Amino acid sequence: MEKNRSHGKVDRLPAKLKKDVESRLLEGETYEDISSYLKEQGEDISYSAVGRYGRGFLKRFESVRVAKEFAKLLAEDNIDRPATELHEANNLLASQLIMEAMIDDDMDAKEKAQVAKSIATLQRAQVSNEKLKIDARKEQGAVHTAFRLFTDKIYTEIGEKYPDIAQKLYELAAETENEMAKIT
Repeated sequence: MEKNRSHGKVDRLPAKLKKDVESRLLEGETYEDISSYLKEQGEDISYSAVGRYGRGFLKRFESVRVAKEFAKLLAEDNIDRPATELHEANNLLASQLIMEAMIDDDMDAKEKAQVAKSIATLQRAQVSNEKLKIDARKEQGAVHTAFRLFTDKIYTEIGEKYPDIAQKLYELAAETENEMAKIT
């Protein structure tokens, strides 16, 4: 069975010229200017051919850029953030790249099957990630409950005889709980 390939004139350019086209697209040059540049280089490629290539290239570039930026923002947002969120950002980036590959007309059925397996692997990783987040929330709830019980005991055991000490212990417990919440 023959592959359904989409090879425009820009795709068939020598690697250096194709790279120049991509750089010019990223710099915001018009399709007409790029077409004129290519004609100066001895390549007769119309601005509409450059436009067809440019739209696909810029779309792929932007989707990867957004995914990378999202991952970077998550990583920089809070260094104490649970690693599960960084894994989630990485999974989103990988998913984006996999979906781009699935749309690629240059892939045959066997290659697309391999990519589909990668999606299944990412889904399993995401399920594991969600389980970790649920466990972390449970632990955080358990810590909150333990602090609440501790502060109740402070008032019942110490509060009547030593109210100043009980108040200080209560403040320390609340401060510690707030610090714990920032870590998790």
